[in-house]
Amino acid sequence: MNILMINFEYPPLGGGGGVATHDMAHELSKRHTVHVLTTAFKGLTPEETIEGVVVHRVPVLGRLSLPTATFVSLITFAPAAFFVGMRIMKKTKFDVIYAQFVIPSGLPAAWLSRLYKVPFILTFVGGDIYDPSKGISPHRHWLLRAVIRWIASIADARTAISTDTKTRTIELHRVKEPITVVPIGLTPQHTPEASRSTFDFADEDIICVSIGRLVPRKGYDILLAAWKEVPRAKLVIIGDGPLKSQLAALIEECGLSERVRLMGQVDEETKFQLLSLADIYVSAAQHEGFGIVFLEAMRAGLPIIATNDGGQTDFLSDGEHALLTAPHDIDAITRAVKKLIDQVELRTAMGQRNKKAVEAYYLEHTTARIEQILTKTVHNYEYNH
Repeated sequence: MNILMINFEYPPLGGGGGVATHDMAHELSKRHTVHVLTTAFKGLTPEETIEGVVVHRVPVLGRLSLPTATFVSLITFAPAAFFVGMRIMKKTKFDVIYAQFVIPSGLPAAWLSRLYKVPFILTFVGGDIYDPSKGISPHRHWLLRAVIRWIASIADARTAISTDTKTRTIELHRVKEPITVVPIGLTPQHTPEASRSTFDFADEDIICVSIGRLVPRKGYDILLAAWKEVPRAKLVIIGDGPLKSQLAALIEECGLSERVRLMGQVDEETKFQLLSLADIYVSAAQHEGFGIVFLEAMRAGLPIIATNDGGQTDFLSDGEHALLTAPHDIDAITRAVKKLIDQVELRTAMGQRNKKAVEAYYLEHTTARIEQILTKTVHNYEYNH
């Protein structure tokens, strides 16, 4: 098949949603021809082939940083991707269009699908449906809800990355068409060994790691408030975003400079090295559509502390794979961290279970399910048209 994937974020832009598209595109490219339509950014070429995947980058207004999109960049992506998509589709005959994020990626996908009579598959990712930290979250605005319903009705098939995302799509946006849950996949790879001394940690340190964009939804202010009550552990925060300077000031204000490090954006090898030497993975995110970082922590054999609201509850069971707390509950996060620090056997058992459980989410399994949906949708479209 010739597949056109559309996602407004694709590495090095964005977070977990972009990484998921990247990994799936490369897995699909082993058997199919794959093009990706995404956002341009300074220093990135407009078109290039990366490990067999043809990446097309469209210019938008207002994209100011790699980690996060602005409202203006989201609005301008849809028409820009449509016009660039028309140029691409005049050169290449695609069998299917596959969009991640109903807004904004679903809009150009729906338009191109209708114009060129090509089947269209849509994946709901999470933030495109519900973000409790944003006043502009789609679920709060009737016009965006109506657009989402229209795009969903145009799509020939729909998937969601988690049960939570599917449920919110139905309940908040009144989408009536069938939605299949297909989780994000993780690329299996060797977790590199790392020396604690390389990162200036002592052997006796309890090291906790948290990964994510520095945005309100990730709840880093809540995590830092909890950390004032956890004197024995050190916290490493990996990621970049608009709250970086604010969080750095908060760390100083709370007297946490000796125990909390803002690492910023790091390369993949460094990220996995830090996970390999850590003792606990911790998150205070208000909500996650899925949370691929949890799979990365599981692959490293780490016990997890996370909130109980979001797609991560599909694979994180409280007391078995993680200690789950309510969002915003500083005291509960504090108790959970202290519990895993004190109970070494629980920490070890939870990490071992996670290392085994994550195998079900390896990319080859999840991409095979998407591939089946793509193939079935193309066949059904050809039969009906």
